[in-house]
Amino acid sequence: MSTVRSQHIGFNLTPHETLLEGLERTGHEVEYQCRAGYCGLCRVRLLDGEVSYLEQPLAFVAADEILPCCCVPKSDIRVDCELRPELRDWQGQEDMFPVQQPLFAEELPVPTPAVAMKKARRKKSSKLPKRTYTLSLF
Repeated sequence: MSTVRSQHIGFNLTPHETLLEGLERTGHEVEYQCRAGYCGLCRVRLLDGEVSYLEQPLAFVAADEILPCCCVPKSDIRVDCELRPELRDWQGQEDMFPVQQPLFAEELPVPTPAVAMKKARRKKSSKLPKRTYTLSLF
């Protein structure tokens, strides 16, 4: 997990997260359009550190610039990127959207005997004949 420092805060990227996704998650102001290195709109200056590209960008990139939409840091990095204006005064800023655990990271809980009995009762009651209702309009 790499540490990213911007003009205002520092944060860690999560596994499988691009730099652009991390910047968005923490409330940074980054323009983008394609998310694949085609347009170059997300271009930011890399002040320190090194990145690698998941896909080779097609947009022009100068020697001190990176495209955060398709790169991940190889080491701790520092970028020239600002927080959105409404968040700049809040010094306690960390992640706008905290990282959540994957839905299936843990094994599913084993049902207790009471839960298993309730499910069994539901199955038995579903075998009863269904009633049909007729609604007459007149």
